[in-house]
This record gives sequence, C-alpha cells and structure tokens, in this order.
Amino acid sequence: MRNAPSSFPSVLVLAALLLSTELLQSAERNIIFFITDDESPTLGCCGDKASRTPHIDALAADATLFENALATAASYSASRSVVLSGLHNYANGQFGHQHHYHKFSSFYDVASLALPRALEDGGYRTEHIGKYHVAPEPVYRFQTYMKGNGRNALEMANNVEEFIKSDDERPFFLYFATSDPHRGGGRDENFEGKHKPDLFGNLPNNKAHKGIEEEIY
Repeated sequence: MRNAPSSFPSVLVLAALLLSTELLQSAERNIIFFITDDESPTLGCCGDKASRTPHIDALAADATLFENALATAASYSASRSVVLSGLHNYANGQFGHQHHYHKFSSFYDVASLALPRALEDGGYRTEHIGKYHVAPEPVYRFQTYMKGNGRNALEMANNVEEFIKSDDERPFFLYFATSDPHRGGGRDENFEGKHKPDLFGNLPNNKAHKGIEEEIY
C-alpha cells in the first residue's frame, strides 16, 4: 500500500496516453469519399494543361494517384453500386438506373457488404450528402442524410461541417457526392448561336452559384 500514492499518477498518465492515442487513431481512420458524375481526366493532376483544378491537384500530390483505374459501368447507378458494394453488377443486381421507369436495384443480401453498413458495423458514424442514385435504401443505408445543392460544393461542405467537427469519438465516414460535372440543367436559351448548349449545371449568363468563383472555358 505504501507504493499506491506514487504509482497512482503513473496510472493516470498511462490512461491519458491511451485515450489520446485512441483519439488520434480515430482521426486517422476518418474517411471522406468524394464522387463525381461523368468525370473525365480533365484535371491538372491527370495532365490536362487547360483545366484549373488547384485543390484537387494538391490533394493528388499528397496522395496516391491511380493512373489506370477503370469503371465497371458507364451508367451512374450501376457504377455507384459497384463502388459501394465491391461487387460487379451481375453480382449486386443493380444493372441500370435506379430512378424513373428503369427502377433497377441491388439484391437485399448485398447489405452485409455495402460500404456504409460495413463501416457502421465497424464502429463508424456514417453520413451522406449529395446524389444518392442507388437502391434499395436498406442496403446502402447511412445513419444520417444531409441535404445540399449538388452543384454547389461549398454549400455542401458548409452543411457537413458540424458532422466533421463533432465531439463524437468514433471515426466517421462521409460520402460526398457532388453532381458536377454531370450534364443537366437544360439548354442555355440565352445563347446567341443557333444551337443552344447544355448548361451542364451552370447558371445562365455566366452567373455563379453562391460563394463559387466559376471558371469559364
């Protein structure tokens, strides 16, 4: 018992070290998954001399850049289901578009392999923002869903700030699905030429989404 007073602080220090180590390890395990629609290698880090993508280039410079990655499908829902399940479409059941009259969806027994479900089982808190476009929801289920303009990445980032900065000690998985550079938004009727171009999600008359500095090509 005479040793108790001197050893007690050591126990506290050890407990504090273990706790801080656990918190650091949690931070290191955090995952932010960025996914875009119709993205070609039109990025500076991929050798495109015209594109101006400084933030993506900086991320690529500090990471691993895969130069020979292939998509299993050209269709949005089908491709996303492969990304989120690790299974080819013939194995996960999502052969085509989830929306409208196509109504394709994955098999329910894929749930055990679905990325957000697997990470939740592993102790992660999971959140989704942006484009979903897979089915059924019970298979690709996230704990929370956050809304945001898929064409405005700044708005999306502001909406997930609270999730990222939460005091929750569990590591997090954030699925950040921007709609850019996907075609959409109708034709630019203000264009003076005969053939009206697709807006590709941009606003007419070279206007920009709130907080966004557009690069016009």
